[in-house]
Amino acid sequence: MRIWIAAAAALALSACNQPADVPATTEAPPVAVNAPSGEYTLDPHHTTITVRALHFGLAHYTLRFNKVSGTLNFNAEAPAQSSIQASVDVTSLDTPFTGERDFDAELQNSSWLNSGDFATATFTSTGVEQTGPSTANVTGTLTIRGRSRPATFEVTYNGSHSPHPMGFPISSIGFTARTTIQRSQFGVNELLPSAGGVDGVSDAVEIVIDAEFTRPVENAPVQGPGTREPVN
Repeated sequence: MRIWIAAAAALALSACNQPADVPATTEAPPVAVNAPSGEYTLDPHHTTITVRALHFGLAHYTLRFNKVSGTLNFNAEAPAQSSIQASVDVTSLDTPFTGERDFDAELQNSSWLNSGDFATATFTSTGVEQTGPSTANVTGTLTIRGRSRPATFEVTYNGSHSPHPMGFPISSIGFTARTTIQRSQFGVNELLPSAGGVDGVSDAVEIVIDAEFTRPVENAPVQGPGTREPVN
């Protein structure tokens, strides 16, 4: 009994010595953006677009597009007022298939993407809703195979530099964007599974974009010879 009394007394004294509760805050600190407002050009050498779809219920088959261009009108003071336009060369589709078939060409030119008639897929933003210090939902119009549908990308701001850390006279900024679309809405109906089944390639397709944008630094000194950044 004395042990319990002593323990209770110690807890009481400890509670008396604790500082007053500090009200919790739900506001996250602002994220520092080290890049000025203005028009940025997408850096195709440091941008990747990957696409994933569930293959017969077994694994998510992944492919990528290697040629992309675009512009970002960035507002550093009010990021929600920024806008973006991007274009993807459908003929740059690249799969890991290594068999005798030209699987890349089949997906580009068959009833899948039909790049012969629709060589470009595009996205043009119509609005930005900031969801956190470094996240936002970017809504816009996505066009694939000539069909335009609304789409929303969940975007994360990764970081920025001005000038580039390796001394290049450019400002740079990077993002990761994700969305899931129903390919049937764009007329890509090949091997759609039966309702609730896994006897085909899923209608749901995940798109993940990692993108870097750059613009020249105004009045920057001419860069002298130095170490070149390796190209991916």
